[in-house]
Amino acid sequence: MKRVSLKSRLVFGFFAICLVITLGISIYQISRLQQREYALLQHEISSFEQSALPSIREAVWNYDWTMVETIASSQVNPLLTYIEICDMEESQCSHSGVVGQEPYQEHHHEIYYQLSSLGNPLKIGTTYLQLHYQTFSQLFNRYIFSEFLVNGLGVFGVAICIFLLFHLGVIRRLIRIANYTSDIDLTAVEQLEPLNFQTSGSTQDEVDQLADAIDGFVGRIKEEFTRRKQLEQQLNHVQKMEALGTLAGGIAHDFNNILTAILGYVQLCYDSAEEESKLQRRLEQVLIAGERAKSLIAQILVFSRKSEDFTQKIALAEVITEALDLLHASLPGNVTVETSLDKSLWIVGDSSQLHQVIVNLSTNASYDLAESGGVIKVGLISRELTAQQAEPLGLDGGNFACLTFCDDGSGIADEIREQVFDPFFTTKKTGQGTGMGLAVVHGIVKSHGGTIVLEPKVGHGTCFTLYFPQVPAAEIVEVPQDDSATILRGREHIFLVDDEPVVIAMAQEMLQSLGYEVSVCLNPVAALQQLLETDNIDLLLTDLTMPEMTGIELAEKLKLQKPDIPIILYSGYLDLLQKSELQNGAISRLLYKPFTVEELSHAVRQALADY
Repeated sequence: MKRVSLKSRLVFGFFAICLVITLGISIYQISRLQQREYALLQHEISSFEQSALPSIREAVWNYDWTMVETIASSQVNPLLTYIEICDMEESQCSHSGVVGQEPYQEHHHEIYYQLSSLGNPLKIGTTYLQLHYQTFSQLFNRYIFSEFLVNGLGVFGVAICIFLLFHLGVIRRLIRIANYTSDIDLTAVEQLEPLNFQTSGSTQDEVDQLADAIDGFVGRIKEEFTRRKQLEQQLNHVQKMEALGTLAGGIAHDFNNILTAILGYVQLCYDSAEEESKLQRRLEQVLIAGERAKSLIAQILVFSRKSEDFTQKIALAEVITEALDLLHASLPGNVTVETSLDKSLWIVGDSSQLHQVIVNLSTNASYDLAESGGVIKVGLISRELTAQQAEPLGLDGGNFACLTFCDDGSGIADEIREQVFDPFFTTKKTGQGTGMGLAVVHGIVKSHGGTIVLEPKVGHGTCFTLYFPQVPAAEIVEVPQDDSATILRGREHIFLVDDEPVVIAMAQEMLQSLGYEVSVCLNPVAALQQLLETDNIDLLLTDLTMPEMTGIELAEKLKLQKPDIPIILYSGYLDLLQKSELQNGAISRLLYKPFTVEELSHAVRQALADY
């Protein structure tokens, strides 16, 4: 499509309009000239009647045709081109001028003479006049050029002035807007500057409104690009975290199997060793180290966990206060903690995990402030987020308990800000950190349906903002917890299924040490056949992940034939379970690996007590 500039169109439009206006004015003026011609003809006739006709009347009455001829010739002019005067019998006539000069008007007049005031006037002769005039076409051909030239100078002069004013006031700004919009690069929209028309006074015309609308549109584009960039960064981070979480969860699951056997056998050895012996003390150190490994695996599993179904109401301010009170003694003496907590805020969650969030954030902050000292500021307020505000955070709009955790330390360098929540990433010296602190915090907050944000760097220090969905206290029913650590024994027959020989041998010894009769099987398909053929089994204890058949599938198939057998399912990574798999009633109890003798004994007794 051919491109025509607005300036060219306006110039062409002004020129065409000026031509039409000039031509119209010229034609109108020529028509006025013709009307003037007609008016002159009428004036000439009137002048003849008033000035010449009385003299002609006297000359005709006196039969002085010499005088008549003199008067007639004196009346001839460019308008009155021919005059003829005759007596009544037309025996005597006098004429002057050129007859038949086209175009002309004719005018006849009878000459009367008043003899007395009482009698009727006597007709003594006639006059015949031809008055010449110019037609419209003659006037047009004669005057059109001069009229068009004069009128054109005036019209075009005014038009040029109007165009220059319009060009200065409108066209130049429109050209600027056109150039601005055509030069917009969507790949670098963040650097796009607004038009910023500088208008004099407080009024705005339509071009200013158009510029403001474009600036507003560009501003919305920038906001949308920023929002999409944030969402893209968030998506990339989520995908990376999911991949790392899946990897970490798989490693933790396999390591839990190994750790279960190690801790189980060490505990059996510890229980059978002589009290206060050197061997028992050494085994105790192994158990302590094993518990540390168990805690690290638990952190990895928390990080990799997507979400949990919490049912316990939590007064978040109480959890924060309790955690900070416990940490007070371990903080450096030159570090102070300032709190401002809204105690009316409740969320749904797990208090021990939230306690761990405060511990991990405090540990990071105190490490940064250990040398220089400083202040840790902890705030808790209620904040309502609209859908537009919540979307970049990956949340739905609503009311949130907003926890801010800030310190005035050295802060986090810009180049590593996007890595702080990655597992195993740490800036601490070797041996002083595992790199799981903030990753665990991130995982816990996400599992509670919230999010954590590292605020943009302002001055010095580090500031995290944590959002937790806020709920009314009356909506949640508290679930009592049983923290008993007493070993419970029994004599029932337990069938144990696991594909790991080391784990199944360890669990068998644990159960036998508690007084139970134990049958074992390494293959779930063979185990199902034996269970269906045996009638003296009181409880099934099975692993979750096994080849050929999972623990869930084994439990479901067994329940179809023997619904009265309680079933305990254990695994190092119970997040692999789906909600639907636990709602059908096939599983009586869940047991996390690695487990202690106390935890195993309680799970067995509780499962048996339900049947």
